[in-house]
Amino acid sequence: MTKITIRILVLSISLLYPIVNAQIKKIGVPFITNYNPKTYKAASENWDVLQDSKGMMFFANHFGIMQFDGVRWNIVTQPENKSMVRSLSIDKNDKIYVGAQGDFGFTVQLPNGQYKYTSLVKLIPVTDRNFGDVLHTVIRNDEVVFLSNEAIFIYKNNKIKVVRSKANFDDFFEVNKEIYVADNARGLLKLENDVLTEIPNSIQFVGMRIRKIFDTLAGLIILTQKSGLFSYKNGQLKPFVTKVDALLKQSQITTGIALSDGYFGIGTRQGGLIVIDGAGNLVQHINKQMGLQNEYVTNLKLDNEGNLWVALKNGISMIQISSPLSKILDASNAETKIYCSQIYQNKLYIATDNGVFWLDWQAYKNGQHENIHFQHITGMSENVWNLGIFGNSLLAFEKNGVFEIKNNSAQLLAKTDGAWQGILVPNHPYLLLVGGYNGLYLLKKINNSWVYQHKIKGFEESSRVMETDRAGNIWIAHGYKGVFKIRLNTTFDAVADLQFYNQKNGFPSSLFLNTFKVNDQILFGTTKGVYKQDAHSKRMIPDNIFKKYLGLNSHIRLLKADHQNDIWYISGENTGKMTQKTKGTFTVEELPFRKLRYLYIPGFENIQTTLDGDVFFGTQEGLIHYNTTKSKKYQSKYKAVISEVKCIFPKDSLLFSSRYDVLPTKTESASNTFSAVLPYSNNALHFSFASLCYDEADATKYEYWLEGFEPKWSEYTLQTEKEYTNLPENEYIFHVRAKNIYDVVSEEAIFKFEVLPPWYRTTWAYILYLALFGVLIYAIIKYQKNLAERDREQLILNQEKELLRNRAELNEQKLALEQENMAIMKENLETTINLKNAKVASNTVNLIHLNEILLSIKELIGQIDKKNDFDTNFGLLKKINRIIDHELQGDQHWNEFEEIFNQLHDNFMQRLKSSFPELTPRDMRLCAYLRMNFNTKEIAPLLGISVRGVEDTRYRIRKKMQLSSEANITEFILNF
Repeated sequence: MTKITIRILVLSISLLYPIVNAQIKKIGVPFITNYNPKTYKAASENWDVLQDSKGMMFFANHFGIMQFDGVRWNIVTQPENKSMVRSLSIDKNDKIYVGAQGDFGFTVQLPNGQYKYTSLVKLIPVTDRNFGDVLHTVIRNDEVVFLSNEAIFIYKNNKIKVVRSKANFDDFFEVNKEIYVADNARGLLKLENDVLTEIPNSIQFVGMRIRKIFDTLAGLIILTQKSGLFSYKNGQLKPFVTKVDALLKQSQITTGIALSDGYFGIGTRQGGLIVIDGAGNLVQHINKQMGLQNEYVTNLKLDNEGNLWVALKNGISMIQISSPLSKILDASNAETKIYCSQIYQNKLYIATDNGVFWLDWQAYKNGQHENIHFQHITGMSENVWNLGIFGNSLLAFEKNGVFEIKNNSAQLLAKTDGAWQGILVPNHPYLLLVGGYNGLYLLKKINNSWVYQHKIKGFEESSRVMETDRAGNIWIAHGYKGVFKIRLNTTFDAVADLQFYNQKNGFPSSLFLNTFKVNDQILFGTTKGVYKQDAHSKRMIPDNIFKKYLGLNSHIRLLKADHQNDIWYISGENTGKMTQKTKGTFTVEELPFRKLRYLYIPGFENIQTTLDGDVFFGTQEGLIHYNTTKSKKYQSKYKAVISEVKCIFPKDSLLFSSRYDVLPTKTESASNTFSAVLPYSNNALHFSFASLCYDEADATKYEYWLEGFEPKWSEYTLQTEKEYTNLPENEYIFHVRAKNIYDVVSEEAIFKFEVLPPWYRTTWAYILYLALFGVLIYAIIKYQKNLAERDREQLILNQEKELLRNRAELNEQKLALEQENMAIMKENLETTINLKNAKVASNTVNLIHLNEILLSIKELIGQIDKKNDFDTNFGLLKKINRIIDHELQGDQHWNEFEEIFNQLHDNFMQRLKSSFPELTPRDMRLCAYLRMNFNTKEIAPLLGISVRGVEDTRYRIRKKMQLSSEANITEFILNF
C-alpha cells in the first residue's frame, strides 16, 4: 500500500471516529486492573461488554448477565433457558437486549433493583426455534437484530422476522448503523430492508473468517482471523500491510475497536491486545507478560471515562488507556522497587533493590516493545540508592560503595561503608563529594576517570540527602536529627566549619527534614511545609511562595525543578507540578498524579525529568512514565449508586438489590411504583453503595446522610456500607455521594423509605386508646356511681344491721337478764325449796324427836299415879322437867341444823364466826334465822325466848358487828 493511501486512511479513520477520546500511549504499558473469576464469582468466560446511561458495567457471562458497580459484582439475570449469554445491546432507555444460546430477549430493571428477563423466542415460529448462539445483538433505528449462525432475527413492533441463508452465517458486523453479514456460501452481504444483498465481488470474502470491519473514507478495513488486515473499496479487496502482520496472523484476531487518532485496538486469541496506528505501526502489545491476565480476547469496549474493558476467555481486564501515566516494565522487573532512574546515552537506567538495569530508550520510545527488555548491569546485585551523571560518566551509589557503569557492567571506584549519592563540589567540577552511611568521601577526576581520594575528616553522620549552595556550603539533612551546614577546608580533606539546625532554630520539627536546591536556592522540606533560611536572622522560616501554593500542613518529601523550570513536588501523598506563569505566580497541577498515592518508597521518593518532556517516577511497583502531551479529562461526571438495601432483622431481608433471584419480579412489590414501607420490627437497615467511577475505585471515598435521622453529612470514608439500627418511626431519605481520587464529587443517590410506628403507636392504636380512655372514664364514673350507690346501700344495710344488732344485743341483754333473773329466781327458788326442805327435814326430825319426847313424857306421866307416894310422883315430875329443859337447849339438834344450813348458804356460819368471833351461839342462831328471813315472832319460840328478848339480842349483835343505827341488820345478814 502506498504512503499516500496510508495517509488518507489515517486521516479518514481520525475523521470517522472523532468522538472516542481514548488514544493509548506509545510509551510504557497502561495501568491494568484484572478481575478474575474468583473476584467476580461467576464463570470464567465473558463474551460482551456494555455500559448503561448511569455508567454501570454489564458483561455477557456464561452464567448470565453480570453487573459491576465499581465495588460489587452480581449476576443480575439469566435467559429463560438458563443458557450462557453471548451478546448484549442497550437502548436509550437502558433496556438491555440479550442474545443467548438458543434464546434471546430483553431485560429491564424494576423499581426494587431486580432485572426481569423476557424471552422473545415465543414470537418466532416453532419451525425456526432451533438455533444456537446469538453471537451479536444490534439495535438499529427502531428495530433490534439478533444474529446467530443459523438465522437473523429482526424484532420490530413486537414481531420477529426470520432471515435465513442456504448456508450458515459465519459472523456479523455493525458498521455505521449498517449490518454486514459473512455468509459461508455467498461471501460478504449487507442487510438492507430485512433482505440480504450482495456487495460487489462479495464472493471473494468466502472463507476469510472476518472478525471485524471498520469504515473509513478510504473504504472498509477488514480484520480476518488468520489472514491479517484488508482494505475494501469500489469492489476491490487488497491486503492492508502492517508492521505486525506476522504477529496478527499468529495470534488470530477475534475482535477489534476503533480508538482515537486513527488507532485500532485488536483483540486476539493467543496474543492479547494489539494496538496499531492508522499506518499499521505497532503502538502497544499488551499480553500476559505485560499484565493482561489472559491472552484470549473475546470483546472490547470503551467506557465513558476512556477506559478500555477487555472481555477475556478467562476473566475481565480494564486498561486505563486514557491515562497519561504508564508503567515502563517487562517481565524482568514487574515487581522491582525503583530508587532512581536516568537517561544516559539514549539508554534508560533504573536503580533497584537488585542492582541496575537498562534498556534502549530510543527504541522503546519509538514503539519497538517486542524485543526491547531491561538488561542487568553485571557487578552489582545489592540495593542501588542513586544514579548520577558526572561529566561523561554514569555513577551508581550502592551498599558497597561507588561504581561506574560502562556498557553492561559496573566497575567499583571507591570501596566505602555504603554510598548514598554524590554531588560536585561548587566551582570544582573535577571534585565529587560522596555522601556515605558514616560521613563524606572525596573522588577526583583524573584523566577523565573518577579516582577515590580520601574520607573527609570531622563529620561522621549519614549523608543521604545533600545539596550545595552558591557560597560553597554543603547542606546535609539527617532524617531524625536535623540539618548540617558544613564548609570544607581548602585542601578538601576535612570540615573547616560546621553548623547544626533543628527545631530550636525555627524548624517545626527535627524529624523528617530534607534539603533541596530549586532555582539555585536551598530549601528545606519539613513536616509543615517548605522552609528556607532567613538571610539576616539565620533562622528557618516558611517560604512564602510555597506557603501560598502548598500550605503549611503537609510533609514536603521532594522538590525538583525540571528543564522548563517547572517545579515537581511530593507533598504528603500528593504529587504535583508547579508551572510558572509569571514571576512569583504558578499554576498547580495534581490530578494526573493522584494514582501515585502510596506508591513511593518512603524516604526514597524520586522524580526524573528529561528535555523531551518525559517524567519518570520511581515507585514500589516499578518505573512509571508521564508525558505532558497526553491529556485526560479528570472532571467527568459520574454517579453514586445504592447497590443493596436490606433489613438486618430478619437476616438478609432484602428491600432493594440487583442480585439475581433474591427479590420477587412478578409480585406487587415489583410493580412500577416501589415504596419501602417497613414495619417497626424492621427498623434496622443495612445500605451497600458504590460509585460508577472505575479509575482507582478502591480509593474512592463516600459520604452519606440519613435525612430524618442525622443532622448532616458524614465525613468522607472508604467504607461502602452503612448500618442504622433502632430507627424511630418516620419518613427517611438515605443520601450517598462519592469523591474519586481526582476530588470529583458524584451525583448523589437516594433511597426513600418509611418506618411505620409499632402497633401501639399507630393512629388506630391512638383511636383505640382514646376509645379505651373514654370507656375508662365512663367506667370510672360508673364505678364511682355504683360505688356511691353501693356505699349508700351498704350504709343503710349497715345501719339496719346495726339496728338489728342493737336489737339483738338488747334482746340478748334482755334474755340474759331474763336468764339471769330466772337463774336468780331459780337459785332463790332452789334456796327457798332447800330451806323449806331443810325446815321440813328439821321439822320432821324435830317432830319425830318431839314425838319421842312426848312419848317419854307420856310414859313418865303414865307412871304418876295417885297410888304413888309424893316423892315418887315428884321425882317423876322433876324428871319430866329435866327432859323438857334439855330439849329446850337443843344443842344436838342445832348442830344438825348448822351443818345443813352451811351447805345451803355457802358456809355462812363459818364465815360469820370468822368475821365476828365475838358472837355467841345464840347470836349465831339468830343470824341464821335472819338469813332464813324469819321475823321476830317466828324466831322467839325457836330460841325459847320472848319477842323482847329477840329484840335485845338483835341489838347486841348490831353492836358486835359495829353496824350503824341506819343499817338494816336483816339486809346485812342476807347480803353477807
